[in-house]
Amino acid sequence: MKQIEICGKKYEIDCSAFTFVEYHRFFKTGIMYDIEFIKNYLIKQSVVSEQYKDKKMSEAEKLSQISSYMIEDTDEFVIKITQIAWILIYTVNKKIEEYEEWLKSITDFRIDDDWIVEVTEIAVDCFCGQRADRTVKED
Repeated sequence: MKQIEICGKKYEIDCSAFTFVEYHRFFKTGIMYDIEFIKNYLIKQSVVSEQYKDKKMSEAEKLSQISSYMIEDTDEFVIKITQIAWILIYTVNKKIEEYEEWLKSITDFRIDDDWIVEVTEIAVDCFCGQRADRTVKED
């Protein structure tokens, strides 16, 4: 189990097979599809940022250009990352408010918030790779 902080509030998060099933039940989509979208979004953002790295323009202009290029996917990214964050919290705490109510508590949201990286990492580790807190038996 890991702890994240969103808008000054700390949450325990974790995932399991239950998370996989409950995600589909709540959001009517697959968590693997959404994790893949998030990974691709972050890769695309990194590639686009790298392309603007050496351009002769102000940092504000670069940020504006990158934001304009990424805007098409940003809405979906925000929805998916908040849904994944909520379900990871729900896995640990079934008494958390409903997703829409919980979203109201996120009053300061930035694409580069630390919790977004943490949520992405734990979801990817849980569903796509080996988690650090698990050991693999060798025969």
